[in-house]
Amino acid sequence: MNLPGIRKEASMNENFSDAAAQPGIHPSTNGGESEPEKNSDSLEVESGECHTRLSQFGLNQTGVEQTGDRGPEIGDLEDEHEKINKQPTPSSSSLLLSTLLSLTAVLVLLTFLRFLLPSTLEFSRYSWHRGQLRAEYDVAGEQLKTVSNDNLALLSQTVARRVCPSVVHVTLDRMDSENDSPEGSDTGAPNFFPFRRSMVGQGSGVLVDTRGYILTNYHVINDEGSRLSTKGRIQVALPDERVCKAELIGFDSVRDLAVLKIEADGLFPIVWGDSEQMEVGAPVWAVGSPFGLSGSITFGILSGKHRLDLTGTSYDEQRIPRKDRHISARYSDLMQSDVAVNPGNSGGPLVNSRGELVGINTAIIGEAYRGVSFSIPSSIAKVVFEQILESGRMSRGWLGVELVRVTEWKREQAEQLALAIGSEPEEIEFDLSKEKAREPVRGAVVRRIVSEDSPAAMAGLQLGDHIVQFNEKPVKGVEDLIFEISKSLIGSKIKLLINRDGETLSMEVVIGERPAN
Repeated sequence: MNLPGIRKEASMNENFSDAAAQPGIHPSTNGGESEPEKNSDSLEVESGECHTRLSQFGLNQTGVEQTGDRGPEIGDLEDEHEKINKQPTPSSSSLLLSTLLSLTAVLVLLTFLRFLLPSTLEFSRYSWHRGQLRAEYDVAGEQLKTVSNDNLALLSQTVARRVCPSVVHVTLDRMDSENDSPEGSDTGAPNFFPFRRSMVGQGSGVLVDTRGYILTNYHVINDEGSRLSTKGRIQVALPDERVCKAELIGFDSVRDLAVLKIEADGLFPIVWGDSEQMEVGAPVWAVGSPFGLSGSITFGILSGKHRLDLTGTSYDEQRIPRKDRHISARYSDLMQSDVAVNPGNSGGPLVNSRGELVGINTAIIGEAYRGVSFSIPSSIAKVVFEQILESGRMSRGWLGVELVRVTEWKREQAEQLALAIGSEPEEIEFDLSKEKAREPVRGAVVRRIVSEDSPAAMAGLQLGDHIVQFNEKPVKGVEDLIFEISKSLIGSKIKLLINRDGETLSMEVVIGERPAN
């Protein structure tokens, strides 16, 4: 054996194994048999090829990565570092400008926090409150469709949640807002508002439209003794604690109704009900601000309907000048209930068991609640509301006559006859009482014609004419006839059936418009 040749072959095999361990270099095999021996020339050539392949992978013969090509990269970094060091240092003016910009940004942020953040937080609080009211309002509306009157407690609670978001508190400032002084109210009523102003009147109102229209009593915002306009003096406090200025759209002093408007969103208008469908004995609720206590609700029943005439009652006899009364003893078709209504409830809603508006609370007998209260039926209030929205005022039909009861007219005639013949009026009255037992005392008698150009005069009505029918409908009494005339359309033709000196006559009259005075 040639020992040097064996060592050389072993060395070659070791180098070849090292090279084969690198990526892409694999020892060839031949069925598991070893390759034949190679001479030194072939080993040198093969070694050169391995060196070339290693160089392609960036390695030297020992498998170490070559780093000689990084020299230029390090030089480039040093050049960049020198360029950065040679950049000019910021001047004092540029530093001052940068400082001023920073201070300006801080001031803008502080201004936002001072002025915009409180209003933003307040708006968020209002939105949350309105959202809560909306949820209660909608849920209550669904519950009222299925709740039974047997569960009165649940019914009252549900009605309250449904109606209270629609009820507002109305106040009339004593002075215009520009000249108003921040003095407290001298009315003795509690002040629960975020402002402190001297108030002339206060009451309640009810939202009847999403556009911000509010229905209330005219006497709540009527400052009759003042020459100041109501513009800018009417304040409305909403259930979500917002306070808005209200504009007077129009009013009907005879019906004691007024329409206001506010600019606000997120409102909860009440649903109109039909007062004509209400039966005596039905449960009703009144919501309002008695004595300034907003959001108060009371419960009772409907005691009576179509109270057309309060003359002769305690309301007519109480010591209140007629010009200061909230409602007229006539021109009224009122609903009576035993719901507790006190000063401050005026203008608030009377609702049924579905939370629907069936009346506007307007009057009581006496200075305080005595178990009898009156409200304007929704059937009348809705007509007034719609006509005021359409024309800005309430027009009312008019004949131009003064009417009296049949018995009163005969009594007056008996007294005049007694004076003419020198008899005692009591004797004539005795004979009249027998006549009353035989004849019905229905209809109304013309006592006076107010002017020659009135519709009644132009149609030929005379003193003493006994009107028994209005548009082929029997006339129950004076109040019934006045009510029918007042709700007739201006310019419409109506038919009257009258008794004159024992004869029955039919005539046609064109309805005029009732003068403002």
